[in-house]
Amino acid sequence: MRVLWVLLMFGGMALAILTNHPGLLAFGLLLAGVSGFCAVFAFAAARIESTARPDSALLTPEVLAAVRARAAQQRAAQALAQGPGQNQASAPAQPLPPPPRSRS
Repeated sequence: MRVLWVLLMFGGMALAILTNHPGLLAFGLLLAGVSGFCAVFAFAAARIESTARPDSALLTPEVLAAVRARAAQQRAAQALAQGPGQNQASAPAQPLPPPPRSRS
């Protein structure tokens, strides 16, 4: 389909260059403009599609729930392994550094 848009664009440009009639000139320029616009988006869509992850690779809600449950179990196991005397709140939390400022 991308090649069709490019061929239509070149055909419109050729029509605009070779004609003597103002109506055909306008039609050729319109055809070249619209088909060029569509060709750009067709090539962009093909590029995005070639690098996109397939839908089958995305995690389902059930799998996400299982991952969250397993992470909660691991956190609970780590809290038990540290022992009841050691509280995570006793150690002061390190504040996050500010984000770097961009130079504008």
